[in-house]
Amino acid sequence: MKQTLTLSIALASSMYFSTVNAAGQGLLEIYEKAIEKDPVLSSAQFAAQAGKEKSKQGRALLLPKVNASASVSYDHSRIDRGQGEDRNTSDSRALSVQLSQPIYRSADFKSYSQSKIVSEQSDIQLKLAEQDLILRVSQSYFDVLSASENLQVAVSQTKAFKESLERAKLTFKVGTSTKTDKLEAQARFDLARATEISAENQLAIARQSLASIIGEIPAELKQIKSDAKLAKLKANDIQHWVDTAIANNLQLKLIKSGFKVSQLEVKKLKSDRLPTLDLVASASNSKQYFFTSDTETTAASVGLQLAMPIYTGGLMSSRIREAENLKNQQQQNQVNTQRQIILQAQQAYLNSYNGLQQVDALKQALKSSASALEATEKGVEVGVRTNLDLLDSQQQFFSTQRDYSIAKYNYLLSLLNLKAAAGILGKNDIEAMNILLK
Repeated sequence: MKQTLTLSIALASSMYFSTVNAAGQGLLEIYEKAIEKDPVLSSAQFAAQAGKEKSKQGRALLLPKVNASASVSYDHSRIDRGQGEDRNTSDSRALSVQLSQPIYRSADFKSYSQSKIVSEQSDIQLKLAEQDLILRVSQSYFDVLSASENLQVAVSQTKAFKESLERAKLTFKVGTSTKTDKLEAQARFDLARATEISAENQLAIARQSLASIIGEIPAELKQIKSDAKLAKLKANDIQHWVDTAIANNLQLKLIKSGFKVSQLEVKKLKSDRLPTLDLVASASNSKQYFFTSDTETTAASVGLQLAMPIYTGGLMSSRIREAENLKNQQQQNQVNTQRQIILQAQQAYLNSYNGLQQVDALKQALKSSASALEATEKGVEVGVRTNLDLLDSQQQFFSTQRDYSIAKYNYLLSLLNLKAAAGILGKNDIEAMNILLK
């Protein structure tokens, strides 16, 4: 009995934060490892580098193009005239160079504008991947901490219920309790043992999940300080976060740029109906070596080349109609995305705002549960409370402890999700979270 009381008081006074090796890895350290080893981020970085080439490819449409060609041929002919043969042999060599400079190509200018937007999209997608890495690392890190705390609670619960079971067996043997009391204690112990096994499994899964990001099984992780003060929202206004999300959310920026590309696509296809004007210059040199004589020809030309499509069988009109419908689809996607971003920001704000209140409420509930457990233990000692009362009090105490642990980490993650929804999540947020650890 005294052992159980000591356990509950110790847990209550420490606010149920587990202690780990001070040399453990912190959230910032794990995040820096993830930057180096996470394949998802590496893939996004290569994609961003590839995307930057789009603007160079679009610019190339407006720059001059130079083509060169060369040929060498050997000809031999024989004519049989009846009285004799005529044989002709010639050796010819030719070299030509042509330069073409677009002067007016409206469609190519639109393509260049599109390519610049597509290049910018690659940067946005990389930033999205970086934000996603922050969320994934934080989620996995806190999952390990939460699972570790949950396991410690399960171990303590199993130990407490085992003591209650032994006490129930003893009192039943001496005739001061019923068989029902013993069976109830046995059921609680068996359930606690099953919960402990499940908690061990969840911790192993959480560690493997983090390993899939950093490429190695994490060692000891730093946990939240027992005296850590959870940060509050600096801007305690839901509309502020909605406005920030509309202005900065990366997913919304990406869909908006996609709509601009679709608008330019319509203009580009309409421009295909317009004439094109190019400056064309060429130079050539050819030499022919005959059996009896040699000739050499040199030529050069410069001029303007005008081209205009007259009839394409309805292909251009069909492509324009297709592009306009795709543009309208993209516009509706933009409207839907903005609404979803607003909802996401509102939900993230409410989760953060109410999450902190829930943490505070459960922290107080935990103190109350610890006090109630202590009072029940004393009641059992003096004979005014039963063993079943103690089991119920212990159950409430450990359940509250689990809820508090979950609420604590959910709140921290809700802050990061709110920053992500607002489009302002960065490494500085990881550094701020890391300060809470020891």
